[in-house]
Amino acid sequence: MNDLLFFMMSLLLLYGAGLCVLWLTARYIARAENGALPELPQRAFLLGMWLTLCVAVLGAGLAGLLAPSQQVRALLVGAWCLALASLDLARFWLPFAFTAPMAITGAMFSLLLIPDRGASQLVAESLCLFFPLLWIRQIAARFAGHEMFGLGDIWLITALVMWYPLQDVLLVTLLALLIALPAAWRQRYLPFGPFLCLFAALPAFISLQEVL
Repeated sequence: MNDLLFFMMSLLLLYGAGLCVLWLTARYIARAENGALPELPQRAFLLGMWLTLCVAVLGAGLAGLLAPSQQVRALLVGAWCLALASLDLARFWLPFAFTAPMAITGAMFSLLLIPDRGASQLVAESLCLFFPLLWIRQIAARFAGHEMFGLGDIWLITALVMWYPLQDVLLVTLLALLIALPAAWRQRYLPFGPFLCLFAALPAFISLQEVL
């Protein structure tokens, strides 16, 4: 009974947190455009995905499958991705004002709560991912004649490295590409950020380090 009460109360609070994240996102757009609060596209879907993540994290925690620190990490990454996905869907934005704080909070979390991830490893992994992705972006744009994915997508992927090991972020990116590419054939420009955000919490439940 106590576990059920904790689950319901936590879910209610997290639902409110999701609403706050979406409101702050809309407010950011309104201030950037000097206009009224916009109606966010796919708002109900994004909120549903957030609640699905919350149910999965809380359920796994109560079942003893996720440690408290893993639950916090999944929810924090999910909250950042909720904001970024809504921005990308609404305006094709993945602003540095969001990806940079996401990276900073991820680095702080990893340094404080994950003993085997030092500052040098975080820097090395982020650089090993950022510059090759930047090079791939330039080559792809040259061959396609238009931008295939934005710089914000690269910053988002790099920010995820602050939260998860490099191999897990590469898996998230690969899964996002496999889903996004078929849709991209039917549309010249498709925001890639939401596809990344869709899989971003996956390493909280299963890591390649544990599998291999």
